Amino acid sequence: MALDTAKIKGIAFDAYGTLFNIASIDFLLEQLFDDRARQVAAQWRRKQLEYTWLRTLMGKYKDFYSLTEDSLYYALEATNTVGSEAQVRELMQQYYHLAVYPEVKATLARLKGKYRLAILSNANPSLLEKAAAHNGLDEWLDEIISVDQIRQYKPAPGVYQLAERSMGLPTENILFVSSNTWDVSGATAYGLQTAWVQRKHSVMERLDVQPAVTMTNLAELAELLF
Repeated sequence: MALDTAKIKGIAFDAYGTLFNIASIDFLLEQLFDDRARQVAAQWRRKQLEYTWLRTLMGKYKDFYSLTEDSLYYALEATNTVGSEAQVRELMQQYYHLAVYPEVKATLARLKGKYRLAILSNANPSLLEKAAAHNGLDEWLDEIISVDQIRQYKPAPGVYQLAERSMGLPTENILFVSSNTWDVSGATAYGLQTAWVQRKHSVMERLDVQPAVTMTNLAELAELLF
């Protein structure tokens, strides 16, 4: 399905990997764990995602900060890496200060005014609000929407319904933007128009749904909509 730009009144962005660059934590991982840093990072991010899916399937919700901390402890154990509680706390604090991708601020500034702008994320509100404020994004965002409200993680359909409820717009008037293929698939299956930000070499999931448009960065989205 092609993107119907005439219908778009609001844009909901995923947070991690779309606006915020998770790799901005890597420098600290390297300082703390040296040659094991890459292994720890890969295990940490993989397990973080798995735990969101597993806890939703199990009906055992835990907030994203706590889940991410559990994932880090798992990664350290799985890679036989010694990490202290102080080091774990230091790494977790980085989530409040993540860097954004280079084009994010200019893109949001350009879109603001023409569209209602929101973040729709798995993260708990305090993580999102502080990371947004740290980067000065709060001046452009109308909504910061967290799955905490329904205690389920993406790609559960109820998460994408939150965008409608919080933004006050029907499905067809919302564009959802994410760099995560599984997230794009979930939003598309729910009925939102979707844009996939293909920031690295990857392929779309084979789940019988496709994004309306694919781009390499958010600046291309602004060009498309103006």
